[in-house]
Amino acid sequence: MAATPLSGTTTSVTSGASDTQREELADVINNIDKERNVFTASIKKGTCLTKYVEWPEDEDADAADNAQLEGADAEFTELSMPSVGANRLQLSAKWFMVSDIQEAIDKAGRKSDIAYNIKKKLREMARDREYAILNNTSAVAMAAGTAGKCKGLKGWITTNTYDFSASYATSNLVTFDIINDELEACQEDYGEPSLILAPPKQKRKISDFDQNSRITINADASEKKILAAVDILETDFGVVKVKLCYNLTQATSSSNLYDFMPIIDPDGWELCTLKGHGVKVEKLARTGLAQKVQISTAFTLKCMNQKRNALVSKLYAKAA
Repeated sequence: MAATPLSGTTTSVTSGASDTQREELADVINNIDKERNVFTASIKKGTCLTKYVEWPEDEDADAADNAQLEGADAEFTELSMPSVGANRLQLSAKWFMVSDIQEAIDKAGRKSDIAYNIKKKLREMARDREYAILNNTSAVAMAAGTAGKCKGLKGWITTNTYDFSASYATSNLVTFDIINDELEACQEDYGEPSLILAPPKQKRKISDFDQNSRITINADASEKKILAAVDILETDFGVVKVKLCYNLTQATSSSNLYDFMPIIDPDGWELCTLKGHGVKVEKLARTGLAQKVQISTAFTLKCMNQKRNALVSKLYAKAA
């Protein structure tokens, strides 16, 4: 049946718009949320008070030969002051309407369309936020007619990067040596990366690592089970977890898709929500025979020291 919108809107849920009212439909609705908000779950959480969020960044001096003469006078050098990092606030929101009739009638798999869609939109909002803090490459200030955007992980990491000499090619494949080299580069900047956010194709490549006779496939004969996944890499520079991440965007070149893969120190990142503007669910004023719901949040991302992280990009994924 074609959807019948409420007067004055094309986005409301009405009784005519629903294909899941109780007829011959089973009383089960399966919402499969395969995305895991890995980055959000792994980093610190905090609050902010302004639309332009600033924080101090500092670095230790490199190790040097420090031998002093006996009885020498104190010699003072000028202190290096912390630099300032900054990001912009991003406001995200979702709205929906449900007619009074649709909310009241008997439905398959749910008692309330309002409650059901609140849960659904909250999941969507969480994925939208994860998408922003991973993929946004630059910050945009809020202004009249302009939506603010926070700079995401992809825009922050600029020092320790590997991009196959900036060339797209189907031979651009992730290797253990590439990961090890980037971990080493981070260590030289006093970083301790412990997490790889791997897109699906790159997660499979990592599970296939067999350099230097490494074995990544194990069979359990008693349980008739084959273990063919690598979730932890023990490297010269520490133990690194490899987690599947679905929310990383892909680039397209010559009809092929290419991934980027962050290698991060989770302790150096913080997701900040504006005080009083964490995820909020609000029912708006009625203007007719429907209920309106608004879900919103305002957030930004802090990067304490981007040099302690790495980014591998232009990794071949598959044909577009």
